[in-house]
Amino acid sequence: MRILAIKLKQIGDVLLWEPALRAIKKAFPEAELHVLTNSYAFPVIKHAPYIDRFFIYDRNIKKLSFVKRAKKEFEFAKSLKKFAYDVVINFSSGDRGDIYSFLIKARHKIGIYSPKKHKKHIFDELYTPPDTHTVLQDLWLVSKVLKIEARSPKVRLYLSSETIEKAEGLLRKSGISKDGPFVCVHPVAAWFLKCWPAKYQAEVIKWFLNNGLRVVLTGGRSEREIKFVEEIVKLAEYPKGLINLAGRLELEELGGILYWCKFFFGIDTAPMHMAAALNRPVVAIFGPTGKHNWGPWENEVSWNSYESPYKKRGTQRWGKHLVFQKDWECIPCGGKKSLCKCDLTKPECLTSLPFNEVITEIKAHFREIFLTWDFIKDF
Repeated sequence: MRILAIKLKQIGDVLLWEPALRAIKKAFPEAELHVLTNSYAFPVIKHAPYIDRFFIYDRNIKKLSFVKRAKKEFEFAKSLKKFAYDVVINFSSGDRGDIYSFLIKARHKIGIYSPKKHKKHIFDELYTPPDTHTVLQDLWLVSKVLKIEARSPKVRLYLSSETIEKAEGLLRKSGISKDGPFVCVHPVAAWFLKCWPAKYQAEVIKWFLNNGLRVVLTGGRSEREIKFVEEIVKLAEYPKGLINLAGRLELEELGGILYWCKFFFGIDTAPMHMAAALNRPVVAIFGPTGKHNWGPWENEVSWNSYESPYKKRGTQRWGKHLVFQKDWECIPCGGKKSLCKCDLTKPECLTSLPFNEVITEIKAHFREIFLTWDFIKDF
């Protein structure tokens, strides 16, 4: 039997998909499990040992002329069709996954329901996942389609030994020992709606440094993200002990840095999920996005329900993870003006979250999960 699993979404979506993929292979160990995903998200699952073949969709195809793009799309679909899949599961509701599901002519096709009329002509079965955590949505779909019940799911980020060693060398060159405590701070996202104000983040970073922690700053390669991180460094007054790697790391290299860190601090981003998948404690700031769908997954606490472990809104701890969020009725608006009356260029649910409140809560949280750390006594 050959199974093709499709998820053409963002990096975090693809990483949180991993438990569902592993559940499929565990239930059908003799089956060939193939995966189709976006090129930029591929690194977070490329080393998963149970996946038999990857197909990588290059989104640069979209930049081509209509004729060239159509040719490339059909060539790509043809390369999939030759495997004569028994089952295709499209885990996202986007049209591109639907198109490929149609073109490859699998024996049985499963997709996500939406009101779009074309879906009923493509798929043999359509499902509407519950409004729950993304990990659980994918596992719910697997349970309905393949009758698999995955108990106490864990999200795993597989890294190569070369990636881990390279990160250790980069840290050493920056003056950071792999054995010394440092926090990885990822303060920025491509979607700036998620970003906590730079001046607040700078204050938290200064507090980390004043309490004996080194800080490694990371961020994406866009000019806007790099400038945002540089602003934080400036507001933190260019302190010793702070290393700025924003714009300098590939996704796998970032995974290596997260492997060595003691914990993660940042906003709702893919690196947050990567840190949690490596079992690093996460402290995250959420604003208009839904933590009940996207909160950091706790691998070390058993969870056997399809209900999200996170509430719809409000600050919450789950295991070693701590998520800050205002408890406002408009949350999560997801950046939709119809649901929120504030200026979405500066969401009030983020600008009104004071840094001193965050520091106070982190202190209490650290005392519970890091009781053996020497520097805790100074808090």
